[in-house]
Amino acid sequence: MPGRLSTSPTGDPTSALSGALAAEYAAVWAYGVIGVHLTDAARSAARAAEAAHRSRRDALVLQLAEGSGQVPADRAGYALPYPVTDRASALRLAVEIEERTAGHWRAALPHTGGVDRNTALAALTDCAVRATRWRRTAGVTPVTVPFPGRPT
Repeated sequence: MPGRLSTSPTGDPTSALSGALAAEYAAVWAYGVIGVHLTDAARSAARAAEAAHRSRRDALVLQLAEGSGQVPADRAGYALPYPVTDRASALRLAVEIEERTAGHWRAALPHTGGVDRNTALAALTDCAVRATRWRRTAGVTPVTVPFPGRPT
């Protein structure tokens, strides 16, 4: 059975970072679907976003392996929230992926400190900026949200 695109991290720092890792896994997978429906600058932006999520994923895998030794496994596939069949649905999914991933990083903030908290805040900020860019590309208004990563 394919994994879901969203899980809720709670509790200790390792659990919170594991939840963020699950979100990063899903984001990398989703950008594979998103990218095939985009062209030109939007496709380049999707590739850059995928690379950023891969980088965060890889860093988290190493961190969790060195710390607790418990690294949640990636799934073979993820259930999309709706069919992605064209540019509009791909852009909508890009916004949603960034918002969901931001939510996981935001959820990690109260459970982390020091370097881990800085990492979570930087990831939350990166996701919020990418979501804003995707909204602008899609022609969605408003292009920003008041509290990125906050549940609606």
